[in-house]
Amino acid sequence: MIGEKLGSFQVEAILGTGAMGVVYRAISETTGKLAAVKVISGELSQKSKSYERFRREAEILKQFRHPNIVRFLAVGRSQGTSYFAMEYVAGQTLEQLLQSKGPRPWREIVELAIQICEALHYAHEHGVVHRDLKPSNLMVTEKGQVKLTDFGIAKDLDATALTATGRTLGTAAYMAPEQIRGTPEVSHKTDLYALGVVLYQMLTGRPPFEGSSAVVLMHAHMNQPPPRPSAKVAEIPVALDKLVVQLMAKDPTDRPWDAAAVAVNLAEIRDRASRGETVPMVWATEGDQEVFPTRAGTELPRADRPTVDAKVTKAKGKSKSKARFRLPELNRGLFEALGMFLALVAIGGFIGYMLWPPSAPYLYRQAELLMASEHPRDWETAREEYLDPLDRRFANHPYKKTTNAWRDKLLLYRTEERGRYLESPHPTRFSEPKNSAENDYQAFFNLAAKASKEGDDLSAVKYWEEMAGKLHADNATERPWLLVARKRVDDLKKTIFERRRFVAELLQRALQAERLGQSTEAERIRSDVKSRYAKYTDVKDLFLTFGMEEPPATTAPAPAPSAASEPTTNETPGPDAGGSTVKDQ
Repeated sequence: MIGEKLGSFQVEAILGTGAMGVVYRAISETTGKLAAVKVISGELSQKSKSYERFRREAEILKQFRHPNIVRFLAVGRSQGTSYFAMEYVAGQTLEQLLQSKGPRPWREIVELAIQICEALHYAHEHGVVHRDLKPSNLMVTEKGQVKLTDFGIAKDLDATALTATGRTLGTAAYMAPEQIRGTPEVSHKTDLYALGVVLYQMLTGRPPFEGSSAVVLMHAHMNQPPPRPSAKVAEIPVALDKLVVQLMAKDPTDRPWDAAAVAVNLAEIRDRASRGETVPMVWATEGDQEVFPTRAGTELPRADRPTVDAKVTKAKGKSKSKARFRLPELNRGLFEALGMFLALVAIGGFIGYMLWPPSAPYLYRQAELLMASEHPRDWETAREEYLDPLDRRFANHPYKKTTNAWRDKLLLYRTEERGRYLESPHPTRFSEPKNSAENDYQAFFNLAAKASKEGDDLSAVKYWEEMAGKLHADNATERPWLLVARKRVDDLKKTIFERRRFVAELLQRALQAERLGQSTEAERIRSDVKSRYAKYTDVKDLFLTFGMEEPPATTAPAPAPSAASEPTTNETPGPDAGGSTVKDQ
């Protein structure tokens, strides 16, 4: 279908394929922005249940509006092909991220997991269970934002079931026991089990159970106890280790109450680490490191694994060796001497490091390389591994001005992430202000957003400046929001400057056309400027400067051409069909 047109969407490329159909990258002719368009396959479109699931996925997304759930744009049917369009997410799936970079640091996992929890809790509050949570259904943008996708087999708890009796839907590696058995009923806690599996995989790089078939995997999920991530991870917070195991409890009643409760536990771990408080850790011992990965139904007994030490037992008066192999006696002394030498080298290296720690210039240069990255994860690494030691060991180092700016950069990023929840029009426990500074942000955001929507960016600037004037840079709670308010002022001023420059350029061109006797061209330019910029208060003086009367009050823009007018299309736009892309958010 590449090159074809589906309603107002021009298909450009394939993004992915699945059992129910294909997802394409397309461009909206209405907005000029990219979209992901899901098309049901021709064979399935004739099967009532498959088509009903396809249609219901569109209906589920249509009612959702959450920063961590892919946004619905439109649904329609064109020349016999059913489709619906979603926002295009620039990034990669969590599965691709794990394949390319391997297990992630626990701090990064906690940040991603909190966003997943918020998406799940939002869906659960709307009566929807995803039922297919897995890394390939989680998109991660370049800025580290998570987007939950693919509600193709989601269960609407208020709707009639579409699953035949005794049939199981889902991906075997991530399915909860009740989802496999069908009893008790699938609930929001089914998604929590899958979340535990995903977290385990993020921490270790592998799912908790692996097998050669879906049957083997299902048996493991129903019968084998959940393994602890700490058995395969060298360093992990005790609370996170316990939480992952609790999420994978066989009995739904033994799992956390809901996704919001999980998010609270994760946020507590993150906040303690951010404040520099002690986070109790599990440190894996040598015996915990599994040389052979656990595979469901095929776990190799520890007694049968190769070992260096010979275990000799006596049976019927004779000695029998249980060792799979033995070190040659002639070389044992050499190995012991080598081991002693390496141990002394390691001890000497450690002592040397403690006596001669990295210099201030070295720490600064390493931090500088990481802070030049576009990825916030690298900024976090720079702070933890280089900036904190730099400030702790060299209190009066000459790089203070730059390092403080870097810390503000990271603080601003975190605070803007928090601001997204405060800006949400749908109140949840996460969008409730926690202090007076967040109260101020929520209030001034609403005022400024309303002003900008009406074309009054000048007033929006004043609102943000007023908020900045109320906050104090030396207050730890207020400083983050002061940085945000100042950034809003700077961004709006840049927008106003560029708009004024562009409008002045156009009006100057109209003036020159008129002087050359091209009155029709001059009038066309002026008419275009009026229609596009009449509502903006910051350019009204330019109309007078260039000899034009002040533009009339802004009228409501004409509605966009409806795709329904096309003879082959019946397209229903979503509330955000003309909205922003992920990048704009």
